[in-house]
Amino acid sequence: MRRILLFAAAAGFTVFAAGQAVAQSSRNIWDKVAETGVLTVGAMSANPLGSWRQMGQGPYRGYNIGIGEALAQALTQAMGRPVRTEFVETTWGTVVLDLQAGKMDIWTGMSETEERKRALDMAGPMYELAHCYVNRRGLTGLTTWDDYSKPTIRIASVTGTSDEKAVRELSPNATHLTFRQAPEAILAVQSGRADAFGTSVLTCLRILKENPAFGSIVFPTPVRSLPSSAGMRRDGDGRFHRFVQEWATKARTDGTTTRILSESITQAGLDPAQLPSGFRF
Repeated sequence: MRRILLFAAAAGFTVFAAGQAVAQSSRNIWDKVAETGVLTVGAMSANPLGSWRQMGQGPYRGYNIGIGEALAQALTQAMGRPVRTEFVETTWGTVVLDLQAGKMDIWTGMSETEERKRALDMAGPMYELAHCYVNRRGLTGLTTWDDYSKPTIRIASVTGTSDEKAVRELSPNATHLTFRQAPEAILAVQSGRADAFGTSVLTCLRILKENPAFGSIVFPTPVRSLPSSAGMRRDGDGRFHRFVQEWATKARTDGTTTRILSESITQAGLDPAQLPSGFRF
């Protein structure tokens, strides 16, 4: 009998928890945050610069975290009550499903794709990450996209990524070498098999720090960027989505976004002085 009662209690708790999850995901996000005073923000333990934890422990750090905290401060003013952040672990493989299920209210940095726009509300851009090249040692004198768009210039990138798409469009006449993983592309440049690795600004800074054998970072002119937006579930209300969109535009205009990303660069031990003068995210 005792076992039966324990089983029944456990089953009842499971049903209750499932009901709570359904209720959580069925409420519109604005009312949910206003009632609870909590903004749940997606976080990743090992997504360097964007979101990470030291040795997988301690507080989350990174610009996705900073943006979530700044957004909570803006909601505090808009709602007239304190709003704090609560971070929920997610992964790139599950982030869309986690948002749809209501496990978190927002993920603050993903590129917009047609597939994601069909599944989520997207607001932004929250920030833009400029494209750059990390040159092999000894390669100098290249400053424009045309300079990198010659058959004699061998550009490495990671297959199937937005970085590969960007460098093919921006340097169409170069000799393109694609690799399954970033370490393979980096090794190709270090060994002299490729002349430059094409990626985005934060990755460029990290590579140059971790691989002194590289030569330099170049932001070809004119500067071209890949925008990143925030994703949230479609709640049928839209107030939260509109608020995030308006906040994102204001934060990029008044320098809030640049400050948050610059702080993340410093937290990670990278050198923001390597960014071009007047660089903005």
